[in-house]
Amino acid sequence: MNWTLEQLQTLRCVAEAGSFSAAARRLGRAQSAVSTAIANLELDLGCELFDRGPRTPVLTPAGEAMLHEANSVLVQCQRLEARARTLSQGLEASLTLAIDEALVEMPPVMAVLEKMAVQYPTLMLNLLNGAQDEVARWVEQHQANLGILFYQPLGVMALEREALGRLEQVLIVARDHPLAQLESPTHSDLADHRQLMIGQRQQLEPGHEGPRSQRFWQLNSFYAMAELTTRGLGWAQVPRHIAHYPPFQQRLKILDLSALGATADIDIELISRRDSPRGPAASWLRQSLRDTFHNSHAAIANQNLPPA
Repeated sequence: MNWTLEQLQTLRCVAEAGSFSAAARRLGRAQSAVSTAIANLELDLGCELFDRGPRTPVLTPAGEAMLHEANSVLVQCQRLEARARTLSQGLEASLTLAIDEALVEMPPVMAVLEKMAVQYPTLMLNLLNGAQDEVARWVEQHQANLGILFYQPLGVMALEREALGRLEQVLIVARDHPLAQLESPTHSDLADHRQLMIGQRQQLEPGHEGPRSQRFWQLNSFYAMAELTTRGLGWAQVPRHIAHYPPFQQRLKILDLSALGATADIDIELISRRDSPRGPAASWLRQSLRDTFHNSHAAIANQNLPPA
């Protein structure tokens, strides 16, 4: 087969315009050239594409099928051209972002990814979700360009960090848990029941107060903590957006923390390798994450201001 992209474009144009003459005007070509292009395409494909009996050409069943395939080829060609333009302008062909699995559903992160799909439609984005030690390791080992995770000490000199914001924690129990009867539990109330906690964080974060109960289970996932909490296996402190995650929301109760004093929020940060190249998409992603987290925290702060 010796068909060309120009012939496929002509086929689509005739089908859309409804006639050879209208297609010729749209393409800026002679009608005879359009008719010849279609005739040659029919010879190359071995089937008749148009019924020329009526006053205007009508696609045959074979023509309908070939038009569908031609459109697919032409769309792919447009994608190829767009990718070539972006590469020639220095845009990365692909970008890999590693995210702590507890932050994947966080609104600021989702908002940035939605904007990125519009800003860079041809960029191949790879998303890796895992525990925070996995996120740091993926970035360190060049498996990810950027990582979003909760604060953790970075012993690898090749990595650098940037603070994005702080995440509020809430105290949760199952709705049928004994603590659910208390609107504002005290330290002694919590000490009487099993605590579910992130084991790695209590070992690594400076100033972490450690478990509040002599009975505690350590996990490496906030989602796993919330799931076990819904089953009445203990109480936990998790980021607010996880407590509101649809599978958990109706099965959990958020308790008042006022009797416990100040509760530590969680720092969220962006990490990367110092020697990692920073193309336009990576730079845009960095700045968008900064702006979105900043705006999110500013909106929350304004909501908490006392009325004038």
